[in-house]
Amino acid sequence: MSVRAVGVVLAAAIALGTMAGCVSAPPPAGGADSVDAGYFLSLRQKGQLIGSGRIQDGQGRWYDIWIVPGYVQPAQRARRGLGRSGRAFAEYAQPAKYHDLAEASGDAFSWAYEDCLVDFTVKGLPRAWDDYWSTANRRVERRVFGWWVAYPWAFMETTVDTAVRIPAGLGGAALGAAAGAVAVPGYYAVNSAVEGIWYGTVDGVVLPTAAAAWNTLMAPPLALLGQKPAPSRADGFWMKQLDTDAAAAGGKAWQGTVTTKDIEALAAWGERLVTVTQPYEARRQALCGQAKAEHEAINRRLQAAEAGLAAEQDAAIGAMAPDAAGRAVADYLRQRGFDAAHTSGVIGEVRQHLRQRKDLSPETIRQILDALRRYPPVAAGETSTLRPKTDPLQHSLDTVKELP
Repeated sequence: MSVRAVGVVLAAAIALGTMAGCVSAPPPAGGADSVDAGYFLSLRQKGQLIGSGRIQDGQGRWYDIWIVPGYVQPAQRARRGLGRSGRAFAEYAQPAKYHDLAEASGDAFSWAYEDCLVDFTVKGLPRAWDDYWSTANRRVERRVFGWWVAYPWAFMETTVDTAVRIPAGLGGAALGAAAGAVAVPGYYAVNSAVEGIWYGTVDGVVLPTAAAAWNTLMAPPLALLGQKPAPSRADGFWMKQLDTDAAAAGGKAWQGTVTTKDIEALAAWGERLVTVTQPYEARRQALCGQAKAEHEAINRRLQAAEAGLAAEQDAAIGAMAPDAAGRAVADYLRQRGFDAAHTSGVIGEVRQHLRQRKDLSPETIRQILDALRRYPPVAAGETSTLRPKTDPLQHSLDTVKELP
């Protein structure tokens, strides 16, 4: 469909809508919902609609037309977009950009050298070897069961550790150095340009041009055939009546950009406001300090009371003497190695199991789970009766997982 055909269809639709509106009787004049005399918009109102997308009636009330952007808003958006674009490109002339570049690049080099190369590889490898062989020496000296495989076992551990640690450390160092030398400078070389191009083209040209083109197509027919505004005709969708603050902020056709004088005026007004609010702020700070001191005192008393209760509870758990069935359950869980980490990992499954019990309330289930978290079968620092079985391959995998 051609542009002329689209215009004809829009004009016909608007004409039908206005003729339909002519058959409705206007509200009585003189009331809060009174309307201006006549039907069609005045020349001043037509200019307001086309220029700003807003209309003011004879009583000083402003109305915003949702589908009419006007030319003011696109122009302001274009100016903001071009301004942001200029500021983005201006970053290339500001020292802060290169300071941030040097800091980010330095962090990458530091991670590559200090963390990956020195700490993880150069220092970490001797630490690991010393740990493995010292453990083997202690086993040989104590002549524990299987002491004769202690050194072969340590050799296997050091071999796996070395085979993983050296490539990982050198690879990390290479990646960090590449990031510091290439990736970080490349990012800082293009980020401001990409931001500037985006704001300059999309916010500064494309969107304002599209809005202005739409306004050129839509505003003139509405200005020609539109009906004078009134509160009763503002349904909040196509047309919305503005309150006093919004009208004061947007009633003028052109506000311009923020200037240095605007900023100075705002700062001066803020200083005047502070002369009035400062005494109240001082009283508020004193009140907050008093409340904070009282809260801290209450918290200290509460923490002391809770610590006493926790100590009594821990002592009661330590002195607990379960019956034969309870001892059997405890021994079984210790043999299975249910320490704090293992127990926490299956808390969800325990919760689901307990929920199937109809005789337990949600509060009781919560208490059971809290007790399991606080008092796992294998206490911290205690060694479970049995450790999971292992072999050279499984232990090699475990060694890799535990690399510092």
